[in-house]
Amino acid sequence: MKRFGLKKVFSIAIIIAFLLGTNQMSSTAAENRIFNDMPHTGNVFADMEKQIDYFKEDGNIRSDIAVRTLKMHISGVALFQKQGQTDKVIKQMQSFKRLLDNQKSSGGISGIAHDVLNTYTQYAIGKINGSFNSDNVMKHIKHLSVDIGPREAGSEGERAGAEYIESVLKSYGYETKIEEAPRSNRVELILKVLSDNNKKLPLRAVSGAPQTTGDGITGNIYHAGAGQPSDFTAAARGKIALIQNGGITAGAKVQNAMAAGAIGVLIYDNQDRFTLPSVSLGSVRPNIPVATITKKDGEAFVSQLSKGNVEVQLSIKTLTNQKTVNVIAVKKPKGIENPEIYYIGSHLDSVAFAPGANDDASGTSTLMELARIFKDYDGDKELRFAAFGGEELGFVGSKYHIGNLSEDEVKRTKVQFQMDMTGTAWVPASQLFINTVDGKSNLVSQSTHQAAEKLDINKDLLPVHMLSRSDHVPFHEKGVPSALFIWMEPGTPPGGADIEPYYHSLEDKIEHVSPERIQLTGDVVFKAISDLIGFQENGGKNEEASLKDAS
Repeated sequence: MKRFGLKKVFSIAIIIAFLLGTNQMSSTAAENRIFNDMPHTGNVFADMEKQIDYFKEDGNIRSDIAVRTLKMHISGVALFQKQGQTDKVIKQMQSFKRLLDNQKSSGGISGIAHDVLNTYTQYAIGKINGSFNSDNVMKHIKHLSVDIGPREAGSEGERAGAEYIESVLKSYGYETKIEEAPRSNRVELILKVLSDNNKKLPLRAVSGAPQTTGDGITGNIYHAGAGQPSDFTAAARGKIALIQNGGITAGAKVQNAMAAGAIGVLIYDNQDRFTLPSVSLGSVRPNIPVATITKKDGEAFVSQLSKGNVEVQLSIKTLTNQKTVNVIAVKKPKGIENPEIYYIGSHLDSVAFAPGANDDASGTSTLMELARIFKDYDGDKELRFAAFGGEELGFVGSKYHIGNLSEDEVKRTKVQFQMDMTGTAWVPASQLFINTVDGKSNLVSQSTHQAAEKLDINKDLLPVHMLSRSDHVPFHEKGVPSALFIWMEPGTPPGGADIEPYYHSLEDKIEHVSPERIQLTGDVVFKAISDLIGFQENGGKNEEASLKDAS
């Protein structure tokens, strides 16, 4: 999702304090508590009981009676699961939803506890009784965010992501193409550790310092402590100075490095945080490149230097004539002229250096799974799946795409569902918001609420909200009913976005993605679109998932 100022962000200082205080804890459960993520071990009933314990600890479940009541019900369902009694599992999980409603009404559990446990419940039901399979989604997320990694618009990573998405959609039988949309110049940042198998590290260029030329600069690292004059010796000449942030100003550190003959400066953070540090040089205008790196990477350099030289390549340069890419997959009806068009969208790009697991490999992978299910659709509507590039720059790809549609195509476009950040595991973001640009209900939200009712999903989990900042905006501006699906905190004000703290950071990793929330998103969106286009599910069962997968 496009960058914005967060109204509420979880205190990073609290997270770090928790981290530092629990170094001996290495279990998934411990990490979930540190990051306040929904536990996911592969056993949904055990995860639910664990989450209930967490909610009791933090006050979201207020009585021991409520804990016992909820756990007794889950234990009974787990027994039916072990016995292979699928129908009874589904019936009892549906009954569990009523139990959650009653507990919330009586004040036994909070709204967030109600929402999160409902999501686990729908995950179990969906994995047994639905066509959408969140396991497939997680595999796609892994490839996009782990195997490929950051996918900044115009980068090799974005292109690799586009080629992967197109190959998958083409394998389902869709007509596919990759569109190229011009984007603004971008700054390419490369920090490669030549002495460590060319390992690449994230970095931020410091404003006011010059860029590199050619292939950049190459040299050994010189550890200059806090960057005081006394921290430099003659050995710094011709090397890249590694300096910890803090103490004297960044400008003074860089001046001291230049005086010692350094050819570049890397300032590493003095705090643990999810983002790269930002420093100001003030009025100092150096003649050598300056960049910042994380505390973790800076300390790793210090450790490596104790064993010998560390050689790096640093390149900071502006690239021109850049293009971002869209992946478009189309399924046209046979023998129908000028059919109605239905869009499912996402964005494939990420911000620089962020793995982009939730933002937005989750949405794009949800789109890919929806495309798998709809591949056998043979009705009279035209389906278009569009993974847009350049969303983080201001909807560059989607503006280009819809701007190049004919007037007739726009008129025939009936709806656009935008999948963006569909899977955060961040517990407080407990509701799947349906965001329209004007905050008014439209065909997307109406069809989704109708689908939720048919699936016995409480529509309170799906509030209509006013928010732009994604690729539904260009469609709205063309008069197409459109909406953005994203998990946020209950009570988020109109125009606001109270979301996970991993947003646009190095921590936007697959570890913080919830298959449970992806399952609910996929189930309800699939049902909504199916009803709109008249698609009949193949027996209503998930052919690729089983009860075992949900346990």
